[in-house]
This record gives sequence, C-alpha cells and structure tokens, in this order.
Amino acid sequence: MNEGPKESGGLASSLDVSISELPSITGLLEESYLITGKNGIYALTRIGELIVEKLKPLLCIETTMNAAEGFWRSRNLDFIPSPLLKKLHKLNSCTIIKPNFPDIYDYNREVHEMSKASGSVSVAATCLHPAFPELFSEILERRINLSLIFDICLFDKVRKDHSEHIRSLLKNRKVELYVYAEDMPFLSFKVNDACIELKLLTDKGTYDYKRLVCCSPDAVEWGKELFEHYRQQSVRVSAI
Repeated sequence: MNEGPKESGGLASSLDVSISELPSITGLLEESYLITGKNGIYALTRIGELIVEKLKPLLCIETTMNAAEGFWRSRNLDFIPSPLLKKLHKLNSCTIIKPNFPDIYDYNREVHEMSKASGSVSVAATCLHPAFPELFSEILERRINLSLIFDICLFDKVRKDHSEHIRSLLKNRKVELYVYAEDMPFLSFKVNDACIELKLLTDKGTYDYKRLVCCSPDAVEWGKELFEHYRQQSVRVSAI
C-alpha cells in the first residue's frame, strides 16, 4: 500500500494469505489507525505512511542481509559504525569471490586493474598480500593517490620487514599512511573509484577466504565513508 491503495485480492497476494484470512489482519490494522478500508479497497492512513517511511531502512537492511548468498549473515559486523550499518543497503551490485584452493592466497587482479585506473585508492588492513610492495608501486607509477591505514601489528611488521619500501612510501606526496591503535576486526577493505573489496572475518572470528566485491557509486561512497571513519581515529605516520 506504500505505492497506493490496493484491492483485497492484491493485498492478500502481497501478504501471502488467503482472502478468508485477510479480514483478521486488516481489522487489526484498522483498529490501530494504520489503514482504512472501504468497498474492498485499502489504503494507508497518514500515521501508517509515517510508520512505513520509518521502516524502509530496516527493510532495505533485511534485503541486503539476504542478498549475496547470505554473505552478511555469517560475518562479524562489529567493524561497521552504527550510521553506516544503517546504510548497509548501499552495498549493492555485489559479487562473492570464492577462490579455488590454488588461488586462496592470490590477490584479486580485476580489482587491482580497477585501482590502477582510478584517481585514488584507499586501503585499511590488518594483513597484506606478500606482493604488496609491487602492487602499491604499480598504483603509484600512475600517480594515483594512495591512502593506507594499518593496525599496530601490521605496521610493526612492515616497518621491520619492509623498512626501505615504507620509507619510500612516506617520501611520496601521493601517499598517506596512518596507524589505527585499536582492534580492527577484519582482514582488509579496499576502495577505488569503481568498487569496494572486503575481506571480512566470520561471526566466529575466522577467515573463510570469501571476498565481497561491490561495484556501484553507492557502494564506493559507503566504502569511502567507512575509510574516513577509521582515518579520523588514526595517527598519521610521517617517518620511521
């Protein structure tokens, strides 16, 4: 009825009930002043319209939770701040990448090519692919802005194992490197101009190698807001 009045047959079909069951449902809604009914035609009252408008974000979230093969239902969502959790439905046009065993440690070449064609790339991570120096270099060779957020453990590791590369990054005006002091309960997420790629923990705290790639303007906007949330709580690194 959000789109307009409905006759009893159409309403029963929408609710997936029989015509004989409909009066008990519509009666309760009419008693609560949520709908009005006349000659078998039902419409939302003003109060009903206001309530439906409030419910829309929740319905969108429910749709998202059921999409992408139920990916979100088995993920740890603690890393998402409340304002962005309410906008989870913006992560549309998504594909689940389930690599075969020989490829579970490989990076997503398609996403990397998208990054190389972007104006900016943002990465928040608790771990990195072993070839990250080469991957970052390929992006910077194209004079693309690269923003990085590492948790403390990852920063300490790359500072120790790849000190020269980190120094090189810090000297590059196209690079911003930050350290996030608190727990980041995910592996990584990457945002470029075309998509966001997420590598998330399951709700049991494990990693099952599934990656979610969402390619739409809404998904990119959501990803950039998520990155900005972590950036604002991080400390920028200027030297090591």
